[in-house]
Amino acid sequence: MDHQTRAQCQHCLDLLVGQEEGFARAFFPLLFQRGPELKVLFPGNIDDHAEQVRVLYRLMTCFAGSEVTLIAGLRLIGFRMAMRGLGIDYAEVLANTLIGTLKRQMGSSWQGDFAHAWQIAADEALDALALGAELMAA
Repeated sequence: MDHQTRAQCQHCLDLLVGQEEGFARAFFPLLFQRGPELKVLFPGNIDDHAEQVRVLYRLMTCFAGSEVTLIAGLRLIGFRMAMRGLGIDYAEVLANTLIGTLKRQMGSSWQGDFAHAWQIAADEALDALALGAELMAA
């Protein structure tokens, strides 16, 4: 992901600081409604709101870290998804739910640049997840 795209996504996440609990309350129930099987990717107590916020903080920290770490983490998630029989369609549900929730939570702060950057990030994340799934199949 190029520097500008990553900076746009990070700026979007920065605007959510202080709203993490509301984001988690909106994101996780919707995600698990759309793909209940995705719960296996998260800690066993993911229904606990405090755990949801911790997972969200880890996601934000991972995204703010190095590109290499982020890609390695995404490949590992793809590997784990494949181990549990979850295909790329579940990764798309995850990405689309994340982007949609960001847009709703940000309201009037959401910009076209954010939508474009997050779509690029999602496409690249899906590629990394697919590679992780291929590694599992090998």
